[in-house]
Amino acid sequence: MTDSATDRVAIWVGESQLSLIEGLSRTPGLDIMALGGDSAMIRETADRLEAAHVADPKALAGVEADATLIADPSRIMPTDVLSAMIAEASRSHRPLLSMAPRPASIEESAELIASAVLPSPVPCFRDLPEGRRFIAAADSFETPSSASVEISGPAAETSLTGRLFDAFDLLSVWFGLPSFVDATAVRPIGSHQPTTPRRIFAMAKFPDGRAASISAGVDGGRHARITTLFGPGGRMQNLDGCLDWTGPEGEVLEHEATTTRGADDFHRELAASIKSHVQMNAHGERSRSPEMLVDLLATCEAVLLSSRTGEPESVDAVRRMLGRV
Repeated sequence: MTDSATDRVAIWVGESQLSLIEGLSRTPGLDIMALGGDSAMIRETADRLEAAHVADPKALAGVEADATLIADPSRIMPTDVLSAMIAEASRSHRPLLSMAPRPASIEESAELIASAVLPSPVPCFRDLPEGRRFIAAADSFETPSSASVEISGPAAETSLTGRLFDAFDLLSVWFGLPSFVDATAVRPIGSHQPTTPRRIFAMAKFPDGRAASISAGVDGGRHARITTLFGPGGRMQNLDGCLDWTGPEGEVLEHEATTTRGADDFHRELAASIKSHVQMNAHGERSRSPEMLVDLLATCEAVLLSSRTGEPESVDAVRRMLGRV
């Protein structure tokens, strides 16, 4: 591993992520050692950044780096390719990260789940300094009875499942995993053909009677995340890392002015997430266990299934159907 100031990363990327790569290359504390991709534009970007270029995802394993990132949410990795990347990451003791929580197909994921540790999704709010600070602040809030999470941004930043995973991953801190989810998918207006949803609204019901709502979208706008907790402590909200807490009677207990947001917010968050995983890996730690990762993937799949069937779905039932996660 390099010094604490700079971490080296090898990235598999699609053409739609090239502006993200340019922004990431300007983010302090990160050094892009290699770009993988099968187009001339990706090769030209690698040359301009003075990074190595590879055309095969498995070749990223030969690059000396502190982490490997699968940064193309739309890329479906064949089982043998992803298995090789997982195996090499394990041998070289470096984290394998992905902007799509499930970079293989549904059926292939089932095979991998039984035999390997899947890539760690990034970025997730719980892994970031702002997320850890919010979780620490909520320790004084008492147990929340309900919550709402909204995560939005462009499709090039992550998959819809990535944003769902981020939301449920954070909610799991206070609520655990839901027992049932009820979801609705939003598709382009005027479309009479089935299309990939751009936003999903979901209601999650937990075993102890508590509930939370989730709105996750890849339908544009700047990268934004809003989390609100309700309970005996009143109302605590985190808007893009800034805290607003009002008590049961509406009294202001803590309020931080919102900061100026820009186009590079996602770049900085992704870089911070990569560095967080590199640091945890250096100490032999993981942000979540393999079992928890699969449980969260099952929760996301239950939401997607509910959005297709129009009916509430049991997370436990989907978890047992490995072919669906």
